[in-house]
Amino acid sequence: MDSLLLVGAVAGMSAGAIMIFLSHVAPHLGAGNFIRDIDQPQVLGRDISRREAHLLGILVHLCLSLIFGIGYALLVGQGWVKDFSLLPILFYSIAVALFTGLVVMPIEGHGLFGRKHDDWFMIDVVLTNIFWGLVYFALVGLWMVA
Repeated sequence: MDSLLLVGAVAGMSAGAIMIFLSHVAPHLGAGNFIRDIDQPQVLGRDISRREAHLLGILVHLCLSLIFGIGYALLVGQGWVKDFSLLPILFYSIAVALFTGLVVMPIEGHGLFGRKHDDWFMIDVVLTNIFWGLVYFALVGLWMVA
């Protein structure tokens, strides 16, 4: 069970790091930045700079990727999910997107399902989480083969 948790943790955090890297490279390749800065960023009622908010966002993203990676490994370890196959991971990714839209985004100030940004923001979140699931699946596959 411990090895499953390690695999889940490493794959989850690595998938999150790859996604952060791609989000920083994409604007330089013409994708642009689609998230508008609406409010002055705050943490616990204290104003913070945009740079601090950006670094905090990276930290939150990596921590959640780690937690969600371990979460799937726990499901496999407990026998609730058979293995690290593609279809269950994709369903898990969609569940993670729903959790993110219902819990994480409102806490971060994006509103329920990111509605403060635009009506299509949640579609982007679902697609991004599916991509996270694909990267997670690939990394777990590499780890299990090695």
